[in-house]
Amino acid sequence: MNEMNLGEPLDIRALSVMLGCSAWTVRHKLVPAGLPVFRFSPSGKLTFFRDQVVAWVLERQKQQKGGIQR
Repeated sequence: MNEMNLGEPLDIRALSVMLGCSAWTVRHKLVPAGLPVFRFSPSGKLTFFRDQVVAWVLERQKQQKGGIQR
């Protein structure tokens, strides 16, 4: 089986610091926009994995006109 490295697990606060936005923005804007998230139960806390988030951000940058690739 081919395993994908998910990276370090992050809670919503750590992710918001990493992205430079608020936890509210992560929950109400980015998750509905498709940000990959894992939830242990329907009312459980949100867990994000660093490498999945980075890949998602890079893909969104490619899709935007004038997106900067570094």
